[in-house]
Amino acid sequence: MIKKIMIYSLCFGFYLANAQVDSLKMNIDFRTRTELDNGQKTLIPKGKNAETTIFSRARIGLDYYYQNLEMYFSAQDVRIWGETASTQIKNQNFTVNEAWAKYQFNPKATLKIGRQILSYDNERLVGALDWAMQGRSFDALKGIFSLGKNSKVEAVVTYNNDGDDTNDTPTNEVYGIADSGEKTKSLQLLHYQYKDSNKSRFSVIAMNNVLQNADGTHYDMLTAGVNAGKYFESFGIFGSGYYQTGNNTAGQSKKAYQFSLNADFIVSKQFNIVVGTEWLSGNNYDTAATENRSFSPMYGTNHKFNGFMDYFYVGNHFNTFGLNDYYIQTKMKFSPKSNLTGNIHAFMTNGKQGMDSNGKDLSKYLGTELDLVFQHKLNKQFGLFIGHSFMFASESMNTLKNVRDPKNLQTWTWLALHFNPSFKLK
Repeated sequence: MIKKIMIYSLCFGFYLANAQVDSLKMNIDFRTRTELDNGQKTLIPKGKNAETTIFSRARIGLDYYYQNLEMYFSAQDVRIWGETASTQIKNQNFTVNEAWAKYQFNPKATLKIGRQILSYDNERLVGALDWAMQGRSFDALKGIFSLGKNSKVEAVVTYNNDGDDTNDTPTNEVYGIADSGEKTKSLQLLHYQYKDSNKSRFSVIAMNNVLQNADGTHYDMLTAGVNAGKYFESFGIFGSGYYQTGNNTAGQSKKAYQFSLNADFIVSKQFNIVVGTEWLSGNNYDTAATENRSFSPMYGTNHKFNGFMDYFYVGNHFNTFGLNDYYIQTKMKFSPKSNLTGNIHAFMTNGKQGMDSNGKDLSKYLGTELDLVFQHKLNKQFGLFIGHSFMFASESMNTLKNVRDPKNLQTWTWLALHFNPSFKLK
């Protein structure tokens, strides 16, 4: 009898030991957002009614762990309400968002391969794009190398084919899918990051895009930059700088830059204010056709930066006159669960846009945007968001967006619900 008890105890202990290293977790992300578009992304002309659209995302993820191995899979249905009939047979809205395996060879070296999200620094150059319902992910191979407690290096490589043989030339496999205005056949990225317990951070990134022209010609476009920041007792200062060189997809010579600097003043535990500026270089109206001076944020989460109404670098404004953004951002906390943010931006072109009917240079001033967002978390799994934005556009904005007779006031209103439960299955 004692032998049986010992055998059963050993078997049960062995099961518990294995259960600790063999586990399965699930997360669910359901969100819906209703938008009233009265001038979002571009100016709405007089006489046109505001448009109401409802977006939704249903994403489910499974995370499996076994010793040094982790595997993750997430699939999502992203849709606009009503875009598919109630009797639709096929669903074109269902996609795989992530599908990867990660193996830790030792405490200092890890390899991750498959469809995955890439996110670095403040997501100015490469980010998850989580504001967009579909998000952004890459088919990539990534190495993660720990250099110590506070620093690490990541190296990423991608190689892209679109499977469309009809557009190939006799000597080249032509890649035809564009991201941010460029067709990247392969990407190589190197990122170094340092963070310490004193709220200091510093990073360096270098990203080379092997771009492919429609005739199969390849060009290299290199983007390199730094991000740095530090918080003191009630004050923080942050900045970034990037430079792009090489050639873009069209074969134009690329020489462009980005620069940002901002300061965060912590007035109290309930209120802080950020004052800053960002410059993204742009072309002049008389820039030679063989040259390109317009900085491209490439795979950045651009919704975070130059106004929530997305007039710049959200499916628009690439390879044009650039942007100078001067802004003030505030955040008021009413409780641990509720806060209100208020941001104001003054926009100017970085390059010269052209001349008016009198032969004078158009004003660089484009307009001013005011963004208000209220957030309330009912619990850790359910959040409510309400936003309202105003755009006060200038004549130069009318010319930029090619809208001759826009409404005097452009607005955008939205209401979002987020549900994010997660739990352990094993």
